[in-house]
Amino acid sequence: MPCQLIVRMAVCDDCRTLAVEYGMNLIGSRRHGADPRHWALALTTSQIDLDDHLIGVHSVWLPDRQPDCDVCEAWRAEYAIGPMVELEAWHRAWHLCEPLREVCTPGNHQLTHLM
Repeated sequence: MPCQLIVRMAVCDDCRTLAVEYGMNLIGSRRHGADPRHWALALTTSQIDLDDHLIGVHSVWLPDRQPDCDVCEAWRAEYAIGPMVELEAWHRAWHLCEPLREVCTPGNHQLTHLM
């Protein structure tokens, strides 16, 4: 059974494409003996592309500030009122993609639901 985030992403063509690219790069980075020279730039750019899409198109999916996260707590103290700042949106997108990062391990086939 795919995680809820993958089910949501399956409905959006852009999400599917970006999440598969990010997931495949992530899986490649986690392979035994993987050399960062071969995956670091691709992983970073695919994560940025996915985060940009999620923030720009699916901002309602961004989770609330997480109670056990020091970064979220810092924003809670600093920006209790007002619109979300861009860096906080990026951080919340990082939290949103946690389930995707969990399933993107060699041998886990949940990512195939997006392909």
